[in-house]
Amino acid sequence: MNISRKTIIWTLVAVAVAGGLVYFFTRKPKVAYETEKVVRGTVVEEVSVTGSLAPVHKISLEPEVTGKIIKIDVESGAVVKTGDVLAEMDSRDVQSRIVSQRAAVDSARARLAELSAGATVEELAVAQTAADTAQSKLSSSIAAKADADIALGNAKTKADTLAASKLQTILLDYDKAVVDAKDAVGNLVGPMFTTDNQLTFGTTSSVLQISAGNSHALSKAKADDLAAVVASVKAAGTVDAALGAYVTVAGDLAVVKSHLEDCRAVLDYTTGLSSATLAGYRQNVSAGLSTISSTVQLVDGDRSNLNLQASQNQIDVNGAQANQTSAAHAVDTAKSALAQAQADLNLKKTGNRPEVIASQRAEVEVQMAALTGYLTDLSKRRIVAPIDGIVTDVPIEIGATVSPGATAISMQTKGNFQITTNVSEIDIGKVKVGDPVGITLDAFPKTETWTGKVIKIDPAEKVVEGVIFYETTIVFDNEDPRLRSGMTANLTVETNRRENVLRVPLRGLHDIGTKSTVNVLRNGQPVVVDVTVGLQNNTHAELLTGLAEGDEVIVGQTAK
Repeated sequence: MNISRKTIIWTLVAVAVAGGLVYFFTRKPKVAYETEKVVRGTVVEEVSVTGSLAPVHKISLEPEVTGKIIKIDVESGAVVKTGDVLAEMDSRDVQSRIVSQRAAVDSARARLAELSAGATVEELAVAQTAADTAQSKLSSSIAAKADADIALGNAKTKADTLAASKLQTILLDYDKAVVDAKDAVGNLVGPMFTTDNQLTFGTTSSVLQISAGNSHALSKAKADDLAAVVASVKAAGTVDAALGAYVTVAGDLAVVKSHLEDCRAVLDYTTGLSSATLAGYRQNVSAGLSTISSTVQLVDGDRSNLNLQASQNQIDVNGAQANQTSAAHAVDTAKSALAQAQADLNLKKTGNRPEVIASQRAEVEVQMAALTGYLTDLSKRRIVAPIDGIVTDVPIEIGATVSPGATAISMQTKGNFQITTNVSEIDIGKVKVGDPVGITLDAFPKTETWTGKVIKIDPAEKVVEGVIFYETTIVFDNEDPRLRSGMTANLTVETNRRENVLRVPLRGLHDIGTKSTVNVLRNGQPVVVDVTVGLQNNTHAELLTGLAEGDEVIVGQTAK
């Protein structure tokens, strides 16, 4: 068959195209990761709102918390500057917390210094001694555990031996009970009755005659039942079986004994019997009663002895078991102590890992944040002049209790205008009196800026189109003759700031339920790491725990 050159060429082209398509659709794309390093910097939390300028009339200063006035530093007509303390509330509770928190900060810093410095020769010696001591305690604990195991085995063996002895005794006496019951019913009083359980002689008491016949039939049945129960107990061969059968054994013997008493009673009313026969019957009944009574007492004593032995055995075994459990727990505790001591020794030998130091540095930041919170709380116990101005009224008195919403001091600003704005309930919790504010005005270029500060937050809500707001007042730091009433102001309220803290990019932060995670690039591969974050803004979040400075956080990826 001849194949043309053109056919061959087209065939090769088709194969090449098909191979290219297979490669294109089956190849695994490479992933390129975009990362941003964890570095130190400033995280500023801001709230952005708009407002409008209005003429200044009077500023009413209200306390941020409820408290008792203990000092008033101004009177009506006083000229004050920004930051002047005008009145103070009782703050002893906050001050005590501040003292305690300062100690916590100092402790965290000391620990950070200790971790950063590494171990001294003396500390290494102490750690080695602790590890040696822990090893010695583990060896002693293991030996004590072995002794406790042997003691437990001995206690069980002794208990089994003693119980077996008492069990053998009661089983022998159970056998005796069967023999005695059958002998009493069949041999001793059997001749007094026919095969159908009737007396072989006459009586003058039909009641006793019937009772004796009925009890004879019952006692024969109980003697057979007794034999079956004892055979079952012997087959089981256990203490529980022997003790469990006691009620039945004692009950069957009681029936036999009651029958013998019926026989003794009916013999007092016989007719037609010779004195010799009657005397023989009486002797057999007495012998049976004596034997059965003795056997009942014997079996009851055996039951008591077996019960006592079983209880004592249980006490002994439980005690040995408790000792063995305690010894096992001591071994586990000693192993944990040795592992901890060895880890401490290794840590002191090799020095602290960077992530350990970073974690402790984060702990310092956490404690500092708590201290800042208490200091902020303390500042709320003072009524401070938010701007330069003149005090116009002081309606409070020393000893009075004041609350948010009530005017404590009134003052007049030196400027002509203030800004009123509505802050939503979502953001109002971040804003506080005294917060600095960046201001731009629509009437002027955005490159021209002003500064101011929050001087008042209305405690009562305003509802606008179903949304809750709180009216907030801001004043300018400096006067400007160009300002006009009604001008629109764009406000950026700085609500919090963290300096020189580790920052993680917001693009790399993921929230899973109540937990935050980031993907970190390690050895070219993404690794999920749990983190704890604090303050956040539009670009970064303050990193409290989880990462170290220099870690690369994945903020994006592309496929090649």
